[in-house]
Amino acid sequence: MVVFAPLVDPLEVIPLPLKIFRLMGVSRLYREKIRLYGCMSYVALLCFIPKLCLGYDTIAQGFRGIAELLFSQNTCLTMMLLPFKFDKFSQLIEGLTLCTKTVCGDEDYRSILVTLNTMIHKFTKYYFLFTVFIVCAMYTSTISGILFMYYRSGDSDQPLELPLVLEYRLYGLDVHRNIVHCFAHLLILAPTITVLLFAFTAKAGVLFGLIRHCTTILHIIRLKIDRLNHVGNRARFGSELRQIIQLHQQALKCTDLLEDILMYILLAQFTGCVLIWCCTLYFVMYSGITADGITAVAMVSSFSVETFIFCVFGQDLTRKGEEISEAIYATKWYEQPVHIQKMIVPIIQKAHRRVGIKAAKFYYVDVNRYGRNLRMAYSFYLLLKDIF
Repeated sequence: MVVFAPLVDPLEVIPLPLKIFRLMGVSRLYREKIRLYGCMSYVALLCFIPKLCLGYDTIAQGFRGIAELLFSQNTCLTMMLLPFKFDKFSQLIEGLTLCTKTVCGDEDYRSILVTLNTMIHKFTKYYFLFTVFIVCAMYTSTISGILFMYYRSGDSDQPLELPLVLEYRLYGLDVHRNIVHCFAHLLILAPTITVLLFAFTAKAGVLFGLIRHCTTILHIIRLKIDRLNHVGNRARFGSELRQIIQLHQQALKCTDLLEDILMYILLAQFTGCVLIWCCTLYFVMYSGITADGITAVAMVSSFSVETFIFCVFGQDLTRKGEEISEAIYATKWYEQPVHIQKMIVPIIQKAHRRVGIKAAKFYYVDVNRYGRNLRMAYSFYLLLKDIF
């Protein structure tokens, strides 16, 4: 299985997540894109369209359905948007590869990059297993709920109401009241869940991996600047500084490409996160702790973890950019000859520009933004509670 493939080249940029992307059909090649179109068409036909068009029995089911639709849409959105930015995506991979080749001659920097790539490789595998665990928890709680409700219905006069993994009507099936239709729904839904599972893993592995690579390159630049303090020979100082300037320029190009690629993905991520929290909270408070409630909480937990990781990595990327400015000042560049000072001034000016990832052009993504989104979601929940 491609997810458990070994790491062959420890200096290659995110090889495992890229393999999963190609498996999903995110590629330049038309014959590979057919897989992407086929997967997304299946998900749209058996998930998105029924959720949007076939309605719900209660308001609570409607809010749960909206939350699940937003979750599925956010997971698939990366797969659909990246082909439109594939040129910039390829430039980013090439730029990070060039930065890696530039610094890997030094054993210390090589060790940092090998550790990073090994960590990304392991993270992708564990994230896949984490997502599998979430899916298994959803299916286990749903099947247990189905069997419990079905056998309890024989001793009760209340109408049968069976829980579902994802809340929506599936064309002509009576999924809430007919146990055969309900299990048919589970089987038909399994390929959709599988597509979402691989898309969720690929999205996390690729995007988190790219952010961490850019952060690590900035960290290495800061280490190279710190070493300038121990260079006594001015000719060598100038040579090292030129390498740092070139590497810094390349790193800034990579962060600009990363920001452009993630712009609309992160906007959908954070907007969807607020709405998912709001709708799920309303559903759980309305229906209580049931099999449906456990399924909804498992879904929103996985999405919340993903969003929080974006915030932590985004904040770390910004901090590493700021450290370059601090490190270059610590070199006492103003005591260097005029021609060295002229070389350093541009890197100081560029280091003052904030580096990070943005949701569109509205705001930088950091941990404070996560807290503000939580407060916003709770405010929307209180508003919904008053209305409904």
